[in-house]
Amino acid sequence: MPSPGPDAARLAEVYRLALGERRNRGPAGERLGKGTGASLEFQDRRLYAPGDDVRHLDWAAYARTDQMLVRLYREEVLPTVELLVDCSLSMAVDPDKAQLTADLAGMLIACCRADGYHVRPILLGDRPQVASLERIEKEGFRFEGRSPLTAGVQEALALLRPGSIRVLLSDFLIPHDPAQLLRPLAGRAGDLILLQVLGAEDVDPIEGEALRLEDVESGESIDLVLDRGTVDGYRERLRNLQDGLALEVRRAGGRYVSVTAGTGLEELCRGRLAREGILVPA
Repeated sequence: MPSPGPDAARLAEVYRLALGERRNRGPAGERLGKGTGASLEFQDRRLYAPGDDVRHLDWAAYARTDQMLVRLYREEVLPTVELLVDCSLSMAVDPDKAQLTADLAGMLIACCRADGYHVRPILLGDRPQVASLERIEKEGFRFEGRSPLTAGVQEALALLRPGSIRVLLSDFLIPHDPAQLLRPLAGRAGDLILLQVLGAEDVDPIEGEALRLEDVESGESIDLVLDRGTVDGYRERLRNLQDGLALEVRRAGGRYVSVTAGTGLEELCRGRLAREGILVPA
């Protein structure tokens, strides 16, 4: 059960999560989102559909066009960050990977709290749940889930708040369609950030080893020799996965970065996370 190390709290005093321009709009929220909502800033009109709020019907437009239109308003995003952490068994196969995941999660929680955001950690295990900050500080993260990430994200949708800033930490090393995974998560989000956390051997398998690979979540296993062709095929699939994740998150207007365990947290913050616009100086 890795817990965030001391560097996580220290670096939270140096960096902030980059979330765009602040807007001082009173207690309802500080940032404007990409969607539509219930603020007072008019954005557009569209045809009425069953279930729309009748209070937003544009009667003047109806008189002119004989069409039932509803007014759409710019969404004010409440200062809420929902941090979704993949707590599956695969995240703990490499202890360094598990520790980096815990450190990143702890640092992001501390960064957001320092910046005045309400943080909701959501643990994606066999049954997604909102965890208290006190529980995480006391127990750390239990990487014990056997459910696939796609199922965890799908079940967690019911826990998400419209307009929230969503950050997902995972290795994403499962067979899935990035679009199927990310589009529901991006729906009605104020912002979307993906942090892919990989172990050293996830990125660079050692050629020549004879291994029995076991899926720790399903229990299925396979014997193979990591010859050049096998390793090259794996690397190509990993690149395709990363390209797919990057493409889908760009379509959603979000950001994606992949980091590898073995690099110090401070170096990651100063390097990849700052360069990719995930973190900015406090």
